[in-house]
Amino acid sequence: MKRIIIYGCFIACLVGILMNPNVIKPKPEEKIVADNSVPNTTMSSIPTQNCHFASIQGRRSYQEDRVTCNLDLKISLFGPEKNVGVVAVFDGHIGSAASEMASKLFLDKFLSKNYGEQSVNHMEFLKSSVVKTIEEIDAEFSKAAVEYELYSGSTAVVALIYNKKHVLVANVGDSKAFICSEKTQSLEAKELTEDHNAHRLDERARIEASGGKFEFFPNYVPLLMGHFPMTRAIGDVPLKKYGIIATPEVTDWVKLTSKDEFLVVASDGIFESLSPQQVCDFLYEAEDHEDLSLLAKQIVQKAFSEGSRDNLSVVLVPLGSG
Repeated sequence: MKRIIIYGCFIACLVGILMNPNVIKPKPEEKIVADNSVPNTTMSSIPTQNCHFASIQGRRSYQEDRVTCNLDLKISLFGPEKNVGVVAVFDGHIGSAASEMASKLFLDKFLSKNYGEQSVNHMEFLKSSVVKTIEEIDAEFSKAAVEYELYSGSTAVVALIYNKKHVLVANVGDSKAFICSEKTQSLEAKELTEDHNAHRLDERARIEASGGKFEFFPNYVPLLMGHFPMTRAIGDVPLKKYGIIATPEVTDWVKLTSKDEFLVVASDGIFESLSPQQVCDFLYEAEDHEDLSLLAKQIVQKAFSEGSRDNLSVVLVPLGSG
């Protein structure tokens, strides 16, 4: 009961913030832009435990990335507790309202699932739970967005680490997760996500079947209705009628091996100037792996110095002997 009361108070406070017209002022759909009358120059307090990460505003006027992470959750799955790690990066756009809500609600919603009452395979239940959690957050935010005329949206990339032996990733949008795995004199990037945009024929077909239209420009991601580059996102309520969905694309569980050194989860700002392989190359060439938070900061700084113009966030998770 106490947890329900606290959760209710949090929602009330968050809605109060979202209602503030100085935070996000909606525009007509054809002119969807963020109202940046109140700068968000630093990341708000975020729930993290045992995580190595870095996040900066970069060249943007406002910080819309959010991170939530706990690598030491204990979940009872039909008997003894299992260790489940969760890493989530939410990259907001048109304001930080959607990414803020997602980062604040994710762990509570994920943990609220009835793990101890299920008779199905526990790894499959974790998989379905992360999907339901993202969809519930989308539904909750979308309801608030309609009521308070918010146009904000967010990507979501969530990695689950089960008993330190398996990894699963759920992705919405264009943030990324990948494993840097040992290879002869290098670390090889094994990508676990695929961006959701019109370059994918399956994604493009869904949008066009709903009446959405893309504009194509050389060397750029096609833009939906002239301004939106993705085909999946949390929120973005005005674009839902064009086939935008928040259902994540989920990898199957990947069994970790002794060669897997790092799991990397990052917002798309990193990849404006660095490829996943370049991130793995940087980690391989780093002389000191003792301070992974410092390494995360160095990756962010490298992406910034190489020209990224977006917010930049990265989480590093050591695997095996990493």
